[in-house]
Amino acid sequence: MKRFLQFFSGGIYALDGSTYDPIEILLNSEDPEERDILTERWKDSRVNELNFIGIVAALLAGVLTSTGSWPPILPSGQLSPWPVRTSWYCGIVLSLFSILTAADQTVRLHRLASHRDRWRIIRNLLVKKNRHGQVKRSRRTGRLLPNTIQVFAWQLPTMFLTTAAICMVAGMFLHVWSATRHLTHELWWNSDSKVASTYTVVAALSIGLFLLSQITLYNAPYKDEEESGGSSCSTR
Repeated sequence: MKRFLQFFSGGIYALDGSTYDPIEILLNSEDPEERDILTERWKDSRVNELNFIGIVAALLAGVLTSTGSWPPILPSGQLSPWPVRTSWYCGIVLSLFSILTAADQTVRLHRLASHRDRWRIIRNLLVKKNRHGQVKRSRRTGRLLPNTIQVFAWQLPTMFLTTAAICMVAGMFLHVWSATRHLTHELWWNSDSKVASTYTVVAALSIGLFLLSQITLYNAPYKDEEESGGSSCSTR
């Protein structure tokens, strides 16, 4: 159950180690050259991720905007129920904001990277500060801390895209089953019911496999050998 719940903190919605740790490591590297290399690597990987998210979000927005031209499934002259239209319209808005935030962050990174002190500026943007503008360190370890709000902001395009996909799938569930509401019990098993049932089975299987993949791809918090060795020695 614990590994299953990690899906919600696997870098999609909440902030896990795969999002937080690289920033903390580049902020606390002792070698200035290594700090710059890690910062450049973080910037490049972030730009690549934003480019991918922008493309996928645009494709999803195109699919959602085409829902109005899909073959009708309801009796002639009837509109889709309001939850169906609401889900799809929300998905369109979320997809557009995923594209917008991805484009905005990509442009910002490229502009920051053109500065002479680009890597120092990016690190200064990512580090946590107090209300006086001074960098804040962990009281326990003394290490520099990433700015949680900044990390969350860089995660927004992924969150928008994931939520848009959820809205589309939910809208499709509501759409196919809305065609069966007018049927009586005797006439229930017709073509509309078969479409709804088949879609539900395929969608449920796909969702189950997706969640299973999230469980298997979960990366437990990493502990290096020195830390584990030190803890084992301390217990002796």
